[in-house]
Amino acid sequence: MLPTDTFPLITLQPVANSGNVWIGFLLKSDVPFDQASLVRVLNGYGLAEILQNVSCDVVVDSVGLEPAFLDSYPAGRLVLRSVGEALPVVASAIASVPLMPKGDPTGRSLLLKLLSLVTSDADSAEIEAVIKRDTNLSYQLLKLVNSVAFAPNKKITNFAQAIAILGRRQLQRWLQLLLYARPHGSPVASPLLPRAALRASLMETIAKRQGLSHELQDHAFMVGMFSLLESLFGLPLVNIITPLNLSDDIIQALTGGAGQLGKLLLMVGESEAAPSPALAAGLEAAGLTRETWAAALVEAVRWTVQVSREA
Repeated sequence: MLPTDTFPLITLQPVANSGNVWIGFLLKSDVPFDQASLVRVLNGYGLAEILQNVSCDVVVDSVGLEPAFLDSYPAGRLVLRSVGEALPVVASAIASVPLMPKGDPTGRSLLLKLLSLVTSDADSAEIEAVIKRDTNLSYQLLKLVNSVAFAPNKKITNFAQAIAILGRRQLQRWLQLLLYARPHGSPVASPLLPRAALRASLMETIAKRQGLSHELQDHAFMVGMFSLLESLFGLPLVNIITPLNLSDDIIQALTGGAGQLGKLLLMVGESEAAPSPALAAGLEAAGLTRETWAAALVEAVRWTVQVSREA
């Protein structure tokens, strides 16, 4: 195993097409990758599996790269650039994404109402009644629970069954993702969905690797997912999350970057640019090695690519 202090500090920045679908990543590091460290990220941590669907652009130390290594990945999926070679322009930072138009064309107010019911542990019949009010939401729920992942041997035909099969935890996460989903019938995906999904998955993965409780892992996921609601709605975040009856640690993290989850959110935000001393300091404060961070980042990206393509 490579010594931890020599392993590159990495970030993965998305590259999207005109439809806001992620088609690739820039794999950035504070030092050029050598073959050993790149193989660990690709094969040891599973980034190579993601390259079946997207491409990855990375700066490497070309000295010592073996031809067999270069030939072992799909053509065009792994783009290696030498030190000093220009990288493609990355899409605008998430902060520059225009606020969503006023009004509620995608039923987000209904989704917030449902989230409020779920987080307050409302009766299933009350949740079912709200779902039935929206045709598209009803369709999406039945489509989800009738998938092989949830009901391989049994067809779900009513909403009470669907809610029971999905479970409150998964129902809550599904509703969070739907907030960012593309409007029904739109050919263009939301630019915020993959970023919010990556933040949520990365925060949950790190919380898991820190040994935090399942409850705190769920809280970490929610903080990441809700951290871009202000850009989505064009309203102050506190106004959006107040009806959701969230726990104090989630509210403090979202509104002031306070507490353990707030610090984690700030660190994840730092990872959305090139590797920096601030990111390195955040990892050290969180008790994470660079290799642990790399493994967590790849795991989160894998889930996000899947979610973004299904949205």
